[in-house]
Amino acid sequence: MSIFVVGGGEHMLAFVTQSSGEKGQLPVTMVPLAWTPLGVAIGDGWQRVLVDEDNVAGWLDQTFVPEDERAFVAALGELELLRRIGWKDEVPAQLSEEQVLNLADLPEDVVDALDSPLLPITRCAACRRSCVKDEFVWQERQLCAWDWHRSVFGRRGPWRMPSYNRAQFSDAPSAGYVVPALAEEAGAEVLMLLGRVDPELAYDVVSTLLQRLGEGSFITVSTDTGWVLLRERA
Repeated sequence: MSIFVVGGGEHMLAFVTQSSGEKGQLPVTMVPLAWTPLGVAIGDGWQRVLVDEDNVAGWLDQTFVPEDERAFVAALGELELLRRIGWKDEVPAQLSEEQVLNLADLPEDVVDALDSPLLPITRCAACRRSCVKDEFVWQERQLCAWDWHRSVFGRRGPWRMPSYNRAQFSDAPSAGYVVPALAEEAGAEVLMLLGRVDPELAYDVVSTLLQRLGEGSFITVSTDTGWVLLRERA
């Protein structure tokens, strides 16, 4: 099974599995993308569009515009060579590096993501950046990693001083992960990383540490891999 990637950008990757279509309409598969601090996420919910075979280059120019810093377009001369041999294949259920005929046309970040599981992609409620659904949710809003860190670790974040009670700890923010560099930009510093232990034990560990630290404002975040304790920078 093989595919030819014709282009991509901040929100989408476009590929074909045949060099021509019925009545001059080329089927193009559109795959959602999200550029995250951990790399590119490949989305589910693929869509198919039909593009005039004689205007593939024009369609690419309109779809992946120069203003998109992530935009890239493949060398279509290779697609013309495939048309001459009547290339046609099936649309795969999952992407892999081995399937891509023109791997050199793809950005390195996209290549690294090709063998990853498909994830649900949505748009950040604050900036409309594509992001992984439910990875960063704050006040019932889907956010990208950047806006989530700014919201939670900014001046109006849910800081606790000087300690948590158990009810407050149970309502601690949750996220897929915490990016120390983004937390630092928002005004927080990471004090402790704790593995995926029982919440009662995590509360005891955090409370003991806060008692030793004394004054300050703190946030504990529950992540997919454990707990992160942060302190607001003075």
